Amino acid sequence: MCGIVGYAGHDKAGPILFDTLKRLEYRGYDSAGVAIISNGEIQVVKSAGRIEDLEKIYRDIGSPGENMGIGHTRWATHGPPTAVNAHPHVSDDVAVVHNGIIENYLALKEQLMRGGVEFRSETDTEVLAHLIGSCYRGDLAEAVASAVSLVEGSFAIAVMAKGSPRLVCARKESPLVIGVGEGANYVASDVSALLPYTRDVIRMKDDEIAIIDAETVTLRDVAGRSLPIDLERVDWDVDAAEKAGYPHFMLKEIYEQPRAIQETLASRTSEIDGEVRMDIGLTDLEIKSLDRFSIIACGTSYHAGLLAKYLYPKAAGLPVDIEVASEFQHLLLKPGTLLLSITQSGETADTLNAMKKASTFGVKRLAITNVVGSTVTNMVDGTIYTRCGPEIGVAATKTFTGQLVAMILLAIKLGRARNYLSYENARKMLVELARLPGQVQEVLDGRDVIREIAEEYAKNNQYFFIGRDFLYPIALEGALKMKEISYIPAEGYPAGELKHGPLALITDGTPVVALATHGKKIQANIKEVRARGADVIAFASEGDPDIPKIATTVVEIPGARPVFSSVLCTVALQLLAYYTADARGLPIDKPRNLAKSVTVE
Repeated sequence: MCGIVGYAGHDKAGPILFDTLKRLEYRGYDSAGVAIISNGEIQVVKSAGRIEDLEKIYRDIGSPGENMGIGHTRWATHGPPTAVNAHPHVSDDVAVVHNGIIENYLALKEQLMRGGVEFRSETDTEVLAHLIGSCYRGDLAEAVASAVSLVEGSFAIAVMAKGSPRLVCARKESPLVIGVGEGANYVASDVSALLPYTRDVIRMKDDEIAIIDAETVTLRDVAGRSLPIDLERVDWDVDAAEKAGYPHFMLKEIYEQPRAIQETLASRTSEIDGEVRMDIGLTDLEIKSLDRFSIIACGTSYHAGLLAKYLYPKAAGLPVDIEVASEFQHLLLKPGTLLLSITQSGETADTLNAMKKASTFGVKRLAITNVVGSTVTNMVDGTIYTRCGPEIGVAATKTFTGQLVAMILLAIKLGRARNYLSYENARKMLVELARLPGQVQEVLDGRDVIREIAEEYAKNNQYFFIGRDFLYPIALEGALKMKEISYIPAEGYPAGELKHGPLALITDGTPVVALATHGKKIQANIKEVRARGADVIAFASEGDPDIPKIATTVVEIPGARPVFSSVLCTVALQLLAYYTADARGLPIDKPRNLAKSVTVE
C-alpha cells in the first residue's frame, strides 16, 4: 500500500521526511513526493521512481526555519505512476497526501469542475485536495471535517495549509499512526517509520481527526467534539514493525486479504442495479459479439484463470480455453475471442511474450494485474487492476484472491452485457460478494485449528489436495503453496482422477486435503483414500452433517455458493501452508530458488 509521513517540530522537516519515507520502502511504491512550509509558502517536490531520485531533485528548498511537512510513497491505483500523479496534491493553499480509494471521486470531480476547478492529475486524491481547499476558511481542521463528510470510500490523509500552524490528519478504513515526541510529533502509515524518533504512538480510529503541532496532539470527531487520546508504547524492533508485528510478510499479507478484497470491489459494484461498473476496453456491442474466452497465465495466476473454465460458461455463456503462457503457441485465436492475460506483476516474461504473439490474431485483449503502468497494460485494450497493494512475500496470497474476485466481477459484467445472467442472479452474486471480506475474516479467526493440523503433519514428506468443479483450481493452488514454502512434494488433482493413477501413492497416514464444501461426489473420493489408510483433512461448510463422519479432521468454512467458497478455501489453504513451513523452520518470505516476479523465460 502507499505510505504517508508527516512532521511538525522544531527541527528541519525535509531530512526527517526523507528518512521516514525510506523506512516505508518495504511497502513498495512507484513514485514519491514531499511538501514543506518554506518562507510561509507550500513547496512541493515529487517524482516517479525511487526516493533517491526525489532527493536528487530536492535542493534544500526550505529555509532553516522550516518545521512542518508531509510526504508520500505512491502505489498507483488511479492513473499511471508519473510525477504529476504523485502525491502531495495541491489546491491553492492546501496540500494533501492520501492512502485509500475515494469511491465517489468522479461525481465529486464533476461537481468541482462545474465550479471552475481545473485538474492536473488522473488521481482520486486530487479531488480531496480541491475539496478541502474549497472548504478552507482559516480553520484547517474544520475544512477537513467538512470535506471528508462528502467522501465515500476509504482514506488516511495528512493535510497542511498555508497560514495554518498545524497538520491535520483524518482516517477511515485505512491505517494512520501518530508518533508523540518531545518538541516534535510525527505521522506515518506504519509504526516502522517512527521508531527512530519515538516509541509512543496513537493509532487513529475511523472518523477521527487529529490536529498536530510541535507540542500538542488533539483528537476530535467530524462534528468537532473532543476525543480522548489512547497512547500506546511500542516495543517492536524495526523489522517487526515493518511487518506490523507479524513474524513474516506472508502472514501479514494473508491477514490483509479482507481489506484487499474490499479494494478490488471498491466502486465497481451496484447491488441495486445488479451491475459491475468497470471499463474493460470493450463496448457492450463488442461484448455481445464474443463467442469465446481465452486465457494465458503462469503459476498462481494460471490457477486463477482456471476458475473461468467453470464460471464463464455458466455466467456468460462463453466457452473458455486456458493455456500456460510458455505453451501459448499451440492456441489458435479466432475472431470473436476475448484474450485475457493474468499477471500479478504485469512483467511476467512468458505472459508478455505470449501477448506479443497474440497481437497477430487481431483479437481484443484484456489484462488482470496488480501494478498500474506495468508492461502488460500497454499491450491490451483494457486492464482490471486488483488494487491489492504491494506484496512482499514471494508466495502470492492477497494478489491471488484479488485475481479470483476480479475474475468473478468480469464474469458478472460479461454475463449482464450478453443478457445471459439475469438481473436477479447478478444482484444476488453482488450481495454475496459484499459479504466475502467478512467471511474471509471468519476463516482467519479460525487459524488455531489450521495451525494445529499443520504442526501435526509438518514432518510428512508428501501431501495430496483434491477438489471438484470450482475447487479443483484451488486444490492446485493449495498444492503449489505447500511446495513453494514448505518444500513438501504436493499434488493437486480433480477428486475423480484419484482412481486413474494417484491412488497408487496413498499409504497409511498420507495427508489428503479434501475441499468438500459442496457436492456429494467428493464424499466417495474421501472414502476411497480413507480405505487405503490416508488421513483426510476436509474443508467443509459449517454445520455439514456428513463430512465429519468420514474425514479424519474437519475445518469448517463459512457457507457460500461454490464460486465464493473457492476464495474462502484459498485463504484456509494459505494458512495451512504457512503454518507447515513455520513448523519446519523455513525462510517463508524468500523460498529457495524462487523470485517474486519472473522476468526471464
